[in-house]
Amino acid sequence: MLDQEISDILDRVDIAAYLDREGIDYREAHGSSGAQLNLRECPVCGKAKWKVFLNAETGLGNCFSGSCEAKFNKFSFIRHSSGLAGRSLDEHIRSLGVDLGWRPPRRSVAVEIDVSKLKLPNSYEIPINGRNVAYLENRRIGIEAARYFGLRYCHKGLWMYVDPTYGTKKFVSFDRRIIIPVFDLEGTLVSFQGRDITGTAEKKYLFPNGFASTGEHLYNGHNVLNTERVLVGEGVFDVIAQKIALDGDSALRDVVPIGTFGKHIAAGQLGKFHALQERGVREVTLMWDGELKATDDAVKAGLELVGMGFRVRVAMLPADKDPNEISAEEVRRCFYSAIPLTLSNATKIVMSRRLGTV
Repeated sequence: MLDQEISDILDRVDIAAYLDREGIDYREAHGSSGAQLNLRECPVCGKAKWKVFLNAETGLGNCFSGSCEAKFNKFSFIRHSSGLAGRSLDEHIRSLGVDLGWRPPRRSVAVEIDVSKLKLPNSYEIPINGRNVAYLENRRIGIEAARYFGLRYCHKGLWMYVDPTYGTKKFVSFDRRIIIPVFDLEGTLVSFQGRDITGTAEKKYLFPNGFASTGEHLYNGHNVLNTERVLVGEGVFDVIAQKIALDGDSALRDVVPIGTFGKHIAAGQLGKFHALQERGVREVTLMWDGELKATDDAVKAGLELVGMGFRVRVAMLPADKDPNEISAEEVRRCFYSAIPLTLSNATKIVMSRRLGTV
């Protein structure tokens, strides 16, 4: 029996939005019960034969491949496609509620999003008149780091969009937020986040309505050039803290930090890792937070990357700490002491965290 919070979130989640977020291949179709989403691969049997059909409104569906005959609702499909269970699955669904809180009503014809129309809200480059924003300074993010990541400050600015159903103009206020641009691997602006700096906003983060979820991209991935090593963090501020720490050691200047926007590598993000592999990346160090669950997630994600041919290391942070909550020296120490991940030692790594021996 689902608890009420998870059930309410699932009611709001548009299944096509979830597929977009996770980078799952699908195409639109029509059936006797209305608009259908036809998926390339079944998350249960793994066959990529376009045999999975989900109702675009309800998320109910089936796999018609051979003897599979798996049946889905939103919860079971997300459970199978994410590979998560229990508390990890609940947290994953809650993250969907944040990322997919807005979704335009579905239309009978697919609408292509024109990325070229994505513009940042009215905002200022940092530094502003030679000065940093106090919020960033208090988080130990200096002007150089703010410039590298293209951070901006929005004092008063709106995100304007057109309601796709009624054609009316609407807006979202990004007042008093740090604007965090998100680029694809080619350096094209594909999304952005607005981080509240007042501590009073109902939502810490806002996103541009109707554009790609950040969850299908790798934050700072466009800066992965001419290197064999990347360091993977979770959120934006973790990646920024990692960058600052790496810059403090000349031996680590070649390591580029990137972010997964959560302790989970989505299906679409795996494709991005493959693209980085083609650019020459050979080693991936996972540095999510210091919780036991985060170590479990890092090992699971790391094994997927091992299967792709990467050398993978798991960095052990202090218990219950994020990279942006510890010193740069501690981040570097955790990077240097990261444990190489193999099929044979995966369980040992998880148990070492569980037993508190690291």
